[in-house]
Amino acid sequence: MPNQWSRWQVFLFIAASIAKIILLYVETGVPLHFAVLVSTLAWTLLFYLLFASFFRQDYFLLYCIVSIASFIDFLYFQNFGSFPSIKQIILLPQVGKLGANIKYFTNLYSLTFVADLIPVGFFVFRKRKSLSLKNKKTPLPFLFLITLFVIVPFTAEPLKAPFVFNRYGIYAYHLYDIFTSVIPSNDNTSLPKEVENPKITSTGHKYFGIAEGRNIIVIQMEAMQNFLVGFHYAGQEITPNLNNIVRSHSIYFDNYYQQVGCGNTADAEFITNLSLHAIGDEVAYEKYGDVDFDALPYLLKQKGYYTVAFHGNVGWFWNREKVYSHIGFDDFFSLEDFEQDEVFGMGLSDRSLFKQSAAILSRLKQPFFAFLVTLSSHTPFAIPEELQKLSLPEELQNTMVGNYLQAEHYADAALGYFIELLKEYGLYENSLIVLYGDHAGLYPYNREVKEIMTQVLGKEYTYKEAFNIPLVFHFPGSDIQLKSHVVGGQIDFLPTIMNIVGLRPEHKIFLGQDLLNAEHGFAALRYRVPEGSFIDDHRIFIVSNDGVLEHSTAYDYISGEELDFYSCLDGYKTAIQQIEASKYFMSKYAQSDMTVELPEHFP
Repeated sequence: MPNQWSRWQVFLFIAASIAKIILLYVETGVPLHFAVLVSTLAWTLLFYLLFASFFRQDYFLLYCIVSIASFIDFLYFQNFGSFPSIKQIILLPQVGKLGANIKYFTNLYSLTFVADLIPVGFFVFRKRKSLSLKNKKTPLPFLFLITLFVIVPFTAEPLKAPFVFNRYGIYAYHLYDIFTSVIPSNDNTSLPKEVENPKITSTGHKYFGIAEGRNIIVIQMEAMQNFLVGFHYAGQEITPNLNNIVRSHSIYFDNYYQQVGCGNTADAEFITNLSLHAIGDEVAYEKYGDVDFDALPYLLKQKGYYTVAFHGNVGWFWNREKVYSHIGFDDFFSLEDFEQDEVFGMGLSDRSLFKQSAAILSRLKQPFFAFLVTLSSHTPFAIPEELQKLSLPEELQNTMVGNYLQAEHYADAALGYFIELLKEYGLYENSLIVLYGDHAGLYPYNREVKEIMTQVLGKEYTYKEAFNIPLVFHFPGSDIQLKSHVVGGQIDFLPTIMNIVGLRPEHKIFLGQDLLNAEHGFAALRYRVPEGSFIDDHRIFIVSNDGVLEHSTAYDYISGEELDFYSCLDGYKTAIQQIEASKYFMSKYAQSDMTVELPEHFP
């Protein structure tokens, strides 16, 4: 007679499965509400009962599935700050070498999800040829009741997948993700009835046309965060060349924030060049690759600029070789077009990219608009050892933070080299050079990063510090010097630079504002935090991960004093409206119908 599973053995599998899921919740910081715990218990029981009723009763196999899935969820969260979804898994080939990241997140904590599988498996396969529970079928009414209990709550109202996780747990999240990925959503976006800001922004008067006639060189710096400006660590200046640029002949915005979605770098390009929010859980460059947008390169091209883009990865990466022609670039140089003399990480090194791009620029008709996207400081920040010039203390070596500082120090050195090349080619004095970070490299959802960065900065490392990226307009040979503290986001870039170069497009819809003439600053945040989160000149509001506004975090921008959530509802409303208006205008672009009849309340 074959051995049989004892009820205690099955109970231990169920208890261990629940324990691993709770460990996952602890790591991600989800509040362990009663509903989350009960939902997790119910889903676990349901899966084990389904195995008992309909499948071969191999409970160890199900335990392996739960354990490995928890391990993968943990590693994915540590890398991306969210859990894997079907839409994002499809994009994984676009995000680089994930294998190099895994070593940073595979630690003793992560191994608790799978470490017991080998000894338990050895025990199971020694003890039985076929283990099964005594042949008792689960009562179907009982199974039906549990199924209703776990399915009805999160179908009772429309929620986004992250809210499902924080309200009902990881099982509900994955099933909800599968369901919403299979069932197409109804995408009939309309302009919000009350739009206070999004608006058509007319350029102001201050600083209007101060860069008129200059070449325009915009450099999107990979993972460049604002804390690096003027930052020293272990007696070393991390970004000396960026600091020199900020200190002389420049306008520097120190309260500028990322607004990217899952497309990260590609989304930063999209938002910056269009003054529209990206989609969030999809990549605008992928969804709207064939759409003609009135983007910055198109507007400058209409004014006589030659427009050219440079990127050190392959042309198809994030669909750039298709998109760039539709947003107004005359030419695009990708990895295939460069001499591949120094390649590491995601593609051509920053130094080689700058060297070859400067040579090309020296031969162009002027004025030109050049858009360069750097790569070398891309996660996991693994630049060759001979290029690592910082002397870091032992506790920072081989950590994400240590490698990040090394990579950004290298990227800064490459930037300094580019400035010298522009001087040699006679381009420097007659150019406007613009620098900004595309998005953070270090996010506080990673436990190690949060702990180390809190020590490095001497204060708690939050999303406020992570989302903060530098924006610098550099005017060589001028007497311009300004440090602006107004809060802004990437959608504000286009109206700001249009004012600086002296252009007034009559029919272009901006959802951002010219930061040099703004009365109040505002940045709607998204993706890494729930939509509706925002930062303005006085407040920071982060919507709760369960979507319940009463659970949200609100505090004073300067003092850090906690605020009541209801004092931020006006900003929450504005942030949602701004994002919804972006979706509406993108759909109009896609339909080649920008003859939009705006309501009277739309300024």
